[in-house]
Amino acid sequence: MHEINSRRLTHLIALAEEGSFARAAERVHLSQPALSRSIQALEEELGMKLFDRAARGVAMTAAGRLLVERARRVLFETRCLFRDVELLKAHELGEVRIGLGPYAAVVLLPDLLVEFSRRFPKIKISIELGEGDALLTKLRAEQIDFLVTDRRVPPVTPDVTLQRLPRHDGAWFARPGHPLLTRGAVPLAALREFPLVSVTLPAFMKDALHRLLKYRAHEQIPLQVECNDVAVLKDVVAQTDAVLFATGSSVRRDLEARRLARIALTNPPRLSLEFALVYLAERTSSPAASSALALTEQIMDEANHAAQHLLYADSPTQDLP
Repeated sequence: MHEINSRRLTHLIALAEEGSFARAAERVHLSQPALSRSIQALEEELGMKLFDRAARGVAMTAAGRLLVERARRVLFETRCLFRDVELLKAHELGEVRIGLGPYAAVVLLPDLLVEFSRRFPKIKISIELGEGDALLTKLRAEQIDFLVTDRRVPPVTPDVTLQRLPRHDGAWFARPGHPLLTRGAVPLAALREFPLVSVTLPAFMKDALHRLLKYRAHEQIPLQVECNDVAVLKDVVAQTDAVLFATGSSVRRDLEARRLARIALTNPPRLSLEFALVYLAERTSSPAASSALALTEQIMDEANHAAQHLLYADSPTQDLP
């Protein structure tokens, strides 16, 4: 296998274009003997004559013309490569692909898209919405750079890193004027009187709901609407008597706009989602992906803090077992 460095290709092109060792040597800042040795070494490496020498200069052979044409393309691509590397480092080129679970999506979007586009207008950002297991498969296939989901969804394996985020406390919500809101604090069992809507529930959430709402082990949780778009679920709840569990961070704007209201519960358990940033272990992220990761963490944290005063903070709670 031939290994021809770019410097030698530069010498080749210079000689082809100048037609003279003297002028080509001056162009590439070499002595004429040094340039002659470089061309001769290239010819010996290839086992072919590239130039015919004459008193008036040099003329390319057929092999020389072919090699010069290819050398120009190789050097062009090499320059493009190093230019692209510099653009990547300066956040002027590239793409970031992020996977979001349903609750993470409603917390982060559209804020993440707006802020990332404002900071890095030359970088393309793509969002993949889905469930934790499906997103993890895409991560392993390197179809996304990282994902955000509840840390209890993807199994802990050596090939991925889970960067835990602060827990996002949640509660049950209904529309203002809902019958449950007229009773004061109600027991959890009262939620069973009304339709439930939810995202597709992972196993740990199904188990928690069975215990909380006192369904028997063989009973199915009677969801009226199941949809992985939390924004759609919020619209359903705002217009019907359905109730929804959600994190405060995912409904904070709805609470401020009085589209939704928290259902007061007697002895409410502490319900929360424990989000994590998940990415491949021992992989070096692109500069753009690293910036997106940091921005995602920042927006998740800010949304969580903004939601704290909207949820009941002084009511007695018990942690969910």
